[in-house]
Amino acid sequence: QVVLAVPYDTPVPGYQNNTVNTMRLWSARSPNSFDLSYFNHGNYIKAVIDRNLAENISRVLYPNDNVFEGKELRLKQEFFLVSATLQDIMRRYKNFRTGL
Repeated sequence: QVVLAVPYDTPVPGYQNNTVNTMRLWSARSPNSFDLSYFNHGNYIKAVIDRNLAENISRVLYPNDNVFEGKELRLKQEFFLVSATLQDIMRRYKNFRTGL
């Protein structure tokens, strides 16, 4: 499953100081949001299934993991958030080192 990580930066002001930090949140998106061929053949659910599966990763945080599907979703969330953050850190480091 291919999932795109879309960053959302939220400013977090400090208390009684002039400091504002940035909290980066992530949203999961599918690169294939709509499959017109499935839609044209009347399979409307399958036309958007990739988008729904990808967006489920960031739709609800801390799903109930008493069932297998919840455990699977939680594992996908952990992997998604860690991967997105590490890739962002590496991208920023490379840009800083090369001055681009």
